Amino acid sequence: MRMGALVRNEPRRRLAPWQARRAIQLLTMATATACPVATLAAACGLSRSHFAHAFRATTGVSPHKWLLLHRVRHACGMMERTNHSLAEIAQSCGFADQSHFSRTFRAVMGDSPAVWRRAQRSGVSAAELGPPAFRPGPPTAPAW
Repeated sequence: MRMGALVRNEPRRRLAPWQARRAIQLLTMATATACPVATLAAACGLSRSHFAHAFRATTGVSPHKWLLLHRVRHACGMMERTNHSLAEIAQSCGFADQSHFSRTFRAVMGDSPAVWRRAQRSGVSAAELGPPAFRPGPPTAPAW
């Protein structure tokens, strides 16, 4: 295969700007619900497989990962603006439960939601708070 053929085909691997806008609009509206790839692909006039590859080429992440990152960003905003419990925030952001929310949040942000929220409210980064044993706050109960 000629190198020129690869270069010519490169733009076809990405979503057109209108397709990217439409997919992100649908994903954003689905913060608290599921949004199947088939729905996104149909809205963009593509097969599921082609859409998934083009979405990753355009955004750098899969549609599922993009939605999880969006949900974490949305949860951060809720933790900053409200006093809702983490379970309520997890539910309103579309996570299966608080445990799923905490695991995903830690994977993305590097700290648990509770530690992140405390750090935001104190104006100090979680890293500056030190190891968990030395962080201010109520003492943790023994695990017996």
